[in-house]
Amino acid sequence: MYLFVFSALFLSGCEKNLDLKPLDALSEATYFKTEKDFETFANQFYLTLPDLGSGDDNADLSMATNRSAISNGSYAPAETSSIWDNNYRSIWQSSYLIEKAGEAPADIKTAIARYTAEARFFRAFAHFDLLKNFGGVPIVDKRLGISSDDILYGPRNTRAEVAAFILAELDKAIPDLPASGPGTDNGRLSKWAALALKARVALFEGTWRKFHENGNNSAEMLDQAISASTEILNSNLFELFDRRDVLGDSSYRYYFLLEGTRKTNAAGLTKAAQRETILARRHDRDISPSPALNIGQGVLSPTRKLVDMFLSKDGLPIEKSPLFEGYAEILSEYRNRDPRMKNWLITPFQKYWLFTQPAYHKNWDNPGAGGIIYDIAFGILTQTGYSTFKMQQEIGGPHGNDYPVFRLAEIYLILAEALFEKNGAITDVQLDQSINKLRTRVGMPSLNNAFVATNGLDMREEIRRERSIELYVENFRFDDLRRWKTAETEMPKAVRGIKWKGTEFEQRLPWSNLVFQLDADGFIVLEAASQRQFLPRHYLRPLPIRQILLNPSLEQNPGW
Repeated sequence: MYLFVFSALFLSGCEKNLDLKPLDALSEATYFKTEKDFETFANQFYLTLPDLGSGDDNADLSMATNRSAISNGSYAPAETSSIWDNNYRSIWQSSYLIEKAGEAPADIKTAIARYTAEARFFRAFAHFDLLKNFGGVPIVDKRLGISSDDILYGPRNTRAEVAAFILAELDKAIPDLPASGPGTDNGRLSKWAALALKARVALFEGTWRKFHENGNNSAEMLDQAISASTEILNSNLFELFDRRDVLGDSSYRYYFLLEGTRKTNAAGLTKAAQRETILARRHDRDISPSPALNIGQGVLSPTRKLVDMFLSKDGLPIEKSPLFEGYAEILSEYRNRDPRMKNWLITPFQKYWLFTQPAYHKNWDNPGAGGIIYDIAFGILTQTGYSTFKMQQEIGGPHGNDYPVFRLAEIYLILAEALFEKNGAITDVQLDQSINKLRTRVGMPSLNNAFVATNGLDMREEIRRERSIELYVENFRFDDLRRWKTAETEMPKAVRGIKWKGTEFEQRLPWSNLVFQLDADGFIVLEAASQRQFLPRHYLRPLPIRQILLNPSLEQNPGW
């Protein structure tokens, strides 16, 4: 028997790559004999981590160039599913390493415990992706062979069984993973990444049980989310990226664009300057470039719903704030808003840097001969009248910025939501220990119970708003709507863009060839409500038809 494995990319702080050459036709009889063998085999697991562009257009806050059948509810059961196939392939690889670790020479068992733990993490990660998409699925905790009929032809495990298996895997992995913080063996798993996954899983399943299963054991799961997130925060190893001292209000946006050696910002900061990332999909512009795009490419167009979520600078929603200036002018709705709005969205007519020469210019208003200034105006590759700025580079590619799989901001959001959903309330002290840290980072006023009561707000909605804004284009929205059981309300709504009728857009850009639908209030409509649906069956995807034909014991999800 021969193994075909490929090593993943891991980058140290100085961007040295480890084991980048493919391993061809390694004999099972001679492999898995040294610590290096296990490390190299484990490297391939990291290629399964999510990356930029992992499905954020499936929900309602952004529209891709091609309409998403997931978003509008027009998809049907398919013969195969990449989600199913890829995750079970990953599970097989992880299970194989765990099996071989049990057979390894006694003198390396302690040394390879870390790689066994990594395999358990990725096996849990894959089962979680299956759980989110399909609900209960067959649990695979060993390498399948011809004698594995109980799994190959057995029924689905229950949702509760799969969730319990995932958390048990992580509990087994955590003690054998290093407790080091950022900057140490960058790219490889730490116990903090395993705790972050545990917190994410427990929040997802806790809220699913609360809103879909009448609270069945939801408190137990929410407690685990609170405990895991609190342990990460108490380590004091991570901190939110905040370099407003040298980058001003644009500081936060550059967190997502930092590279290893190349300067991607006016202050010349690199990856070494941040301690927010807990686990990243690592990239190097020469070896494994990032799929990041340049501004103006317009792959994801933010929707009206996202834009209206951004609070005014006084901390109030736009419908309640006297600071909101309306839509009459192109720039009016951008003024006096949460600074994340200008970090996540390209502001019309704002000047941005387009890098064309190797020399870097810190003076953004006077590029000199080394580059040009690009004037972003309406109509530049946008479907809604808005363009995504978050994670979009201003300098030329290829790019080497990492994609954060887990970062500290998410942990604060998990803690706040889990506390509120478990207790039905959250104290001001708890708010200060969680999401108010995110607001402070961008110069927004803190959230507290008195402010919520005085202004007729809803604490749950404000916590969810904070999550939706903070994690935009990080592939959380569709999962969030489903676990909150609000997808049936939010997803069928019309997808809208800028206000056109009676505004400066109509006056300034009176092009006769512009053809689009407007609603009664004069907003552009990309997809009418009549073109969208979210039925009860859409809370779970259909199992692939081929798998049901191969294993008649597998029952299709309800409604499919």
